[in-house]
Amino acid sequence: MLSLRQLVCFILSLLSFISVFYSVGKLGVFLATPVQRDFKHVLLNNLLDDRSLLKATLFSLFFNSIWIILFVIQHSAMKSDTVKAIWRKMGLELAERSIYNIASSYCLLILLKNWKSMQSYQLWYIEVQQSSTLWWTFVSLHIISWVIIYGGSLLMDLPEFIGLKQIYYDINDLAPPMSYKSQELRNFYGRMRHPSFVGLSVVLWITNSMSADRLLLAVIWTTYMYLSWNTNKTDLEYQKYQLSRKRVELAKVKE
Repeated sequence: MLSLRQLVCFILSLLSFISVFYSVGKLGVFLATPVQRDFKHVLLNNLLDDRSLLKATLFSLFFNSIWIILFVIQHSAMKSDTVKAIWRKMGLELAERSIYNIASSYCLLILLKNWKSMQSYQLWYIEVQQSSTLWWTFVSLHIISWVIIYGGSLLMDLPEFIGLKQIYYDINDLAPPMSYKSQELRNFYGRMRHPSFVGLSVVLWITNSMSADRLLLAVIWTTYMYLSWNTNKTDLEYQKYQLSRKRVELAKVKE
């Protein structure tokens, strides 16, 4: 029989699962959908000369920056020891990861809902509407990147990442999932909690239309990922070792 605390944490973990996949799905569609050029392209010098257009562009960039920074702040602040201590005092340490995912998902949905697209000025534009090959090239690159990202999530223990595994272990009177992992793996997780830097960079930068707002999003999020991505040579050696072990195990299975 589940206790009230376990039941609450279980519900939060399910909400985390739904929120993450829904919000990331929305983000994937937002970033992958090729832009159709049904507007008048404005060169940078024309943008600077037209004060009303410049003000409108700067206002939109400022407005979008608020939602981007909100997501970054939430993503970093909720990982702090202070916030984790609050969940422990409330008896919700089991749902720590779930609450983090839910908050991240809703910040992301707020960003997508309130995002102001600006196609008046673009760093580059590639016409894809007249070429199905080009259209599918951009879409396929995003699909492949998201497959890599989700694949990396599975390799990094997706149930634990979502928050479901913590509840399952607690219900079965087991220690937290992380306690069963090696110290090397725990250190690696602490320095890299996102599955694919390359995959996330591709979905941010590979687009047929790099507008001012899309450039803002790509620059800030890529910079944030780079600064947060503090893996080292030890992590690389650990990954190489694990890969060699998997190859040996697969070779034995084939035999």
